[in-house]
Amino acid sequence: MTGPAAAPAYETYEITLPGGRKVLSPEANQGVALWQDVMDNDIYAQAVAGLSAGDVVFDVGANIGFAAYFFTDLVPGLRVYSFEPAEACYACLKVNAARQQADITAIQAAVGSKPGTAELTYYPKSPAQSSLYPDSDEDRRNSTAYLVNSGIRADVADAFLATMHQGHSYPVEVTTVAAAVDEYGVDEIALLKIDVERAEQDVLDGIGEAGWSRVRRVAAEIHDTDGRLDSITRQLSEGGFKVEVGQERLLAGTNVRMLLAARDR
Repeated sequence: MTGPAAAPAYETYEITLPGGRKVLSPEANQGVALWQDVMDNDIYAQAVAGLSAGDVVFDVGANIGFAAYFFTDLVPGLRVYSFEPAEACYACLKVNAARQQADITAIQAAVGSKPGTAELTYYPKSPAQSSLYPDSDEDRRNSTAYLVNSGIRADVADAFLATMHQGHSYPVEVTTVAAAVDEYGVDEIALLKIDVERAEQDVLDGIGEAGWSRVRRVAAEIHDTDGRLDSITRQLSEGGFKVEVGQERLLAGTNVRMLLAARDR
């Protein structure tokens, strides 16, 4: 008998961000662009505006830690809990969190609707698109639009993407927002940031009815298939949040939207 699939072997690369900060990444070529995407994300900037030292951020789908870097750069003293299930990304996240010299706790887990395990499909050539709900066709369409919007010719983009979404699946631990709140003794989540490649509803379902009173703001990347954006917008609005939806310039022509929901703005 064969056991469960293991996480694939991986390498790490040290890359230098604009300004000279060095970070580890499991992929050699995309790190600077991903950092720039975070820096240019207006929703993320709005999401932490007015937060204070000591406030708690749950960074769900942390990848290698760029959102945590951005948040703690803008608001020194934030307490960030960064959740990342992919073995290679988590290894980099843990190192990068220590390098930031901020209060960032790296946690190797996906966040879903119930605790347990789930199959993660990991893309070595595009780790940020790894997913519990893989859809290589959607990912290819979205990546093509992103590259064309960045000024790359469509034929060049097609060649670049030829092998990007070849993945390897393996089991990962899943926790929930409610379980993490209890485990880490969190009284309030000032910001729940979600970037989980089509698992957005699962994260929200794992907050639990009693847990919603602890959540002040939500900033989420939403893959809008099967009415997901409308459903989540309605859920948050009915829960007393003021909801704003936008789209990053480089994601024009994709089904990806950014959502900000807040009770205190």
